[in-house]
Amino acid sequence: MFKPLLTATLFLALSLPAAECKHRGVWFWQDAGNPYGAANIVGNAVLENQTVTFLTGKSVKRVYGSYGTQPVTSPSVSATWNAKLHATGIQSQFLMSETTSIFPSNHLTLLTKISLRVLNFNSTPGRTVPEEFDALHLDIEPQALPNWSALTSSEKRDHLLLLRDTYAAIRQHLVTQGVPAFPVYADLPVWFDRLPVDGGQIGWTNAADRNQWFTNIAANLTGYTLMAFDQSSFSAISNSVSWELTNGISTQVRVAVESDVGVTNTWTNMPAFNAMLEAFETAYDPTHAVDLQSYVKWREAIAAGPVIPVAVAFSLVSPLLGGEIVFEAKPTATYLVFHSFNLCHWQEILRIKSQQSGPMAVPVRFDNSQGFWRIESFIEP
Repeated sequence: MFKPLLTATLFLALSLPAAECKHRGVWFWQDAGNPYGAANIVGNAVLENQTVTFLTGKSVKRVYGSYGTQPVTSPSVSATWNAKLHATGIQSQFLMSETTSIFPSNHLTLLTKISLRVLNFNSTPGRTVPEEFDALHLDIEPQALPNWSALTSSEKRDHLLLLRDTYAAIRQHLVTQGVPAFPVYADLPVWFDRLPVDGGQIGWTNAADRNQWFTNIAANLTGYTLMAFDQSSFSAISNSVSWELTNGISTQVRVAVESDVGVTNTWTNMPAFNAMLEAFETAYDPTHAVDLQSYVKWREAIAAGPVIPVAVAFSLVSPLLGGEIVFEAKPTATYLVFHSFNLCHWQEILRIKSQQSGPMAVPVRFDNSQGFWRIESFIEP
């Protein structure tokens, strides 16, 4: 006989650690002027521990860290930080973002930095595996160059060829240094795939030309993240990454979204952001997963207006019909009811706004399926 998983354990799930089914990544920029920047956290044991607690609680499995020269000037600090991440199952990828690195005249400088900050750091005598960097993460964006908008479509294509060659130079350097399989990930905008006939900026000569570029970079990258930062809905983001998810690096194409929340930002409030995140992770995780830009924005959004879990009780009507979730409502608050079959992929099934204080009952059905429910509240701006 079906036994619904609607016991006290269901509602205690509100305070359980995040489920292991999610594989989020997050950019961890230096941001020296921000309390959540890597420059202010890494090297401070208390802040490091607080950060790791946050990351594990949010199911983050990859940190793309911008640490500058720290692995060279303070290697013990980097080693300790990496070990803390690894102790909780989080990858530590060294983030490099010098946009001008695409130019051949700057390749030597780039490769030297990779050797000093990653390869030599990892191979230091006495360095343990948990202290090492797991991968190199490249945020080299030719579209961020000051003169990008003034380039012709053909010149923009030439710049992407330079980016392709930069990836190849990095892979060859890793081969030369004796670590040919060392993972290398990159960040790409979602619109590089668009052909000129579809309004694309890049002067691809035809579809085969575009396809060959993606094939070439796949030969030297372990994977890449598609930065869908200019879209603010699931459908828009999904449409913008559909070609790459079908034609990209098999299981190593990830989707990235902004984590900025506020009236003038990508997501108007935390429930909207969380609902979007759940939708994407239901669609993409774990094969393509989701990355968040960035740790600073995420922490600031939560600090500005956290979603509040609601204490609830359950009243069973019948195993066939279902029952009611009952909680104390506050006036003008909006309540979101979520359902999950596995405590991982939560789906919003109801949104209701209370008009007055007092008990509120939300009916739930079983429909011959077991599951979990949770309720969150937030105050409308």
